[in-house]
Amino acid sequence: MHSKTWVWLGLCAVLGLAAANLAILAALPPGQQHVQEPLKRVNWILPFGPGFEYRGPFESPVIVYDRENRTWQLRNATAWNRTIFLGDRYSLDPAHPEDIRYTPDIAIEGDKISLDFFVRNLAGEDCARADLAVATEIASLNATTGSPEGDILFGAATTLPVDDLAAGEWREIRVTADLPRPGPEELLYLTIDLTAPDTFTTPNGTPIDFDFRRVTVTIPGSGTSRKEGIDPGPTPDPDHNRARLPRASATVVVVTGTDAPEPVPPPTLRAE
Repeated sequence: MHSKTWVWLGLCAVLGLAAANLAILAALPPGQQHVQEPLKRVNWILPFGPGFEYRGPFESPVIVYDRENRTWQLRNATAWNRTIFLGDRYSLDPAHPEDIRYTPDIAIEGDKISLDFFVRNLAGEDCARADLAVATEIASLNATTGSPEGDILFGAATTLPVDDLAAGEWREIRVTADLPRPGPEELLYLTIDLTAPDTFTTPNGTPIDFDFRRVTVTIPGSGTSRKEGIDPGPTPDPDHNRARLPRASATVVVVTGTDAPEPVPPPTLRAE
C-alpha cells in the first residue's frame, strides 16, 4: 500500500476519534461535562458532646423549671461548665495526645438551652461546607430506677452548617434546643444529638461521601486500628450508612419547682 494511503488513513482515524469525542461532549447537559464521582473516606468528621462524659441520667446537669414564673435555671452551672480534655480521644496521633480542651458553656436563654459541642475534621480533606444534623429526644425519667420510661417525644430535626473546617482542624459548634416543661414532681430527660454530615464539599467543589464500610476504628491510647464491619457489597443501604455516622450527645434532667430535690441514684443492692 502506498505511503500516502497510510497517511490518509491515519488522518481519517484521528479526525474520526475527534468527531466522536465532540459528539459525546455535545450530548451532555451544560455544566456536567466534568462531573466528578464522590470520593470515599476512611475517617470522618467527628463530633463530641458532654453526654459522652456523663454515663447516666443521675450524672447529668439538672435544670429546674419554675412553673409560676415560667423560667428555667441550671443548677451548679460552674461545675458543669468545666473544661474537658479531649487530647487522648481526638488527637491526630493517639500515641502523642495534643492539648485539646473545650468547655460546654451550657446556658439558659429564655425557653432554650444552648451549649457548645466539639467537632474535628479527620477526613483528610478540607471541608468548605457541610451540614450537621441536630435532633432532640424527651422522655420521662423514673425517679426510683433512674431509667427513661414511657413514650419518647422526638423534636423536629434541624441542620447546623459548618464552613471552612480544614483537614485536622477542630472547632466548637454552638447548638440550641427547646426546653421542656415538666409537670409537678415529674422528671424529664432531654437528649440533644449532633450527627456528622453524610457528605461535605471541598474548596474545589469535590464531594466527599461517608462510607461506613471503610471506617477504621482507633482504640484510644493503644495506637492500633481495626476495620469496623465487613464490606456488604458495592451499594450499601443509604439508611444503614447514615445510621453509622459518628454522633455525639448532651443530656440534661429537667425538674419542676425551685425547691425540687436533686435526683438521687437508687441504692446499690448487695448480696448477703
